[in-house]
Amino acid sequence: MSRVDPTARLTAAVVALSVLGVVLRLVALGERPFHWDEARAGVWALRFARTGVFEYRPVAGGPLPYHLARASLSLLGATDAAARLPVALVGGLLPLAALGLRTRLSATETVLLAALLAGSPPLVYYGRVLRGDLLLAAAAFLACVLVVRAVDTERQRAAFAAVLAAVAALAASGFVVATAACVVAAVAVSVDARWVSLDDLVALPDRVRARSTLVARLFLVGVAAVVFLFAPRGGSANLWNPLAFPDVLAFVFDEAPGRFFAVRVASRYADGATHELWPFVASLLEVLLAAAPVTLLAGVFGALYDRYVGSVRPVVTFFAAWAGVGVLVFPTVAEVDGPWTAVHVVVPLAVPAAVGLARGVAFLRDAVAREDAAVVASALLVCAAAVAGVGAVFADDVYGEPTPDSSLAGYAQPADDLDPFAANLSGESTVLYYGDRFHTRGWTEADGPPVPDAWGNRLPLPWYVAREGGSSTTLPSGAPLPETPPAVVVTTPEDAPTLRPELADYERSRYRLALWNREVVVFVGRS
Repeated sequence: MSRVDPTARLTAAVVALSVLGVVLRLVALGERPFHWDEARAGVWALRFARTGVFEYRPVAGGPLPYHLARASLSLLGATDAAARLPVALVGGLLPLAALGLRTRLSATETVLLAALLAGSPPLVYYGRVLRGDLLLAAAAFLACVLVVRAVDTERQRAAFAAVLAAVAALAASGFVVATAACVVAAVAVSVDARWVSLDDLVALPDRVRARSTLVARLFLVGVAAVVFLFAPRGGSANLWNPLAFPDVLAFVFDEAPGRFFAVRVASRYADGATHELWPFVASLLEVLLAAAPVTLLAGVFGALYDRYVGSVRPVVTFFAAWAGVGVLVFPTVAEVDGPWTAVHVVVPLAVPAAVGLARGVAFLRDAVAREDAAVVASALLVCAAAVAGVGAVFADDVYGEPTPDSSLAGYAQPADDLDPFAANLSGESTVLYYGDRFHTRGWTEADGPPVPDAWGNRLPLPWYVAREGGSSTTLPSGAPLPETPPAVVVTTPEDAPTLRPELADYERSRYRLALWNREVVVFVGRS
């Protein structure tokens, strides 16, 4: 009777967990209404898909989500699920990265790492959202794993894949600066833990020179990937116009970094005012405790165990340090206090968490072997409580309707289903936004980002208008309505009474565009 190859069995287990991760993210993918940030990205990705015009603007986030959403929208049509699909697939396939650490972790730890990446509630929730956070965390994690794989196997393809993953992280989100800071700090901690000796650092220049051809190729591949992702499409500087290539390079390597610094650094800290750090850190820890308690507690235990009880493994130290530094760094650079920052901690924390859970599994096995019924019963109770807690988070926060009490939904998540609003729209529809809060002067959606505040006040409705192929117009408060008003009029509760006499034949509805304190009134013509 032939024995099953342990490596094949390990691979099969990780693949099965990745399939489960994909399923968890695809279930009812289009049910939740678009968050404001999703609507911003969705509108411009849909515009990219329909016109072929795109230009990187830091205020609108990294270019990678737009390229992925454009491909999905072009292939599958303009739907909420299609826009979110690329992020869902990336999140669902992320557990496969655990196989890259199988030479540094035990088989049990590798499988548990894949399970945590597949099923941690924050990763599932934000794996179903059109944002760059999950893309950044996954790409950065994969890049580091591939570096480890390249060192372990000396295979050049792993090195090339690591470069591409690093460029994907660069293009995923402006948070890449924080991720880079965490990785650098984690490397420093790992050096202190004797992952890299002083002799290794001294010998590094010689090793680079000995592999100069490979380094040059890696550099060229990285540059080409950066150009492909950041280059404009359409307009005077167009990636596909060979004559404009000098302008494309100037944009990618000069104008784009300048824009990033101006938007993400200079403008935000021009007056020296920043938010308080500790409330943001406390909020992040609250999210981790509420939505990812297993990963958090097992991660802390696993990091301490590996550092002080087991043999210090550099890969565990590295990812534990990355997560620990991230608890401070991401709240520092975050513009608003959002639960999505948890994604950037949960992904690297999954490695020490897998170590901690593996120690728990080993402890339970020993108790079973000793026939210690009390210990086994206690351990099973703890496991049952953990499963029940995770299940409650999935039921209430991941798949449940968003509420102000949700640990994962941000303020800008609409509390009401917006499909009834979209059902009133078609390619011939014109939506009138009425009121000073929504009125824009001298700007149209054809102009693209950056957008005026009044356009932002409409979110996420512009996505649904664009999705259905409609158009929009605006009027300030107090202005008379057109002689024949559009079929759909959106206004504020304050302005609605002035419109009610003229729109008496219209059906009137209210929608909550945020978890609280953000309502609009929608008048729809009965015809």
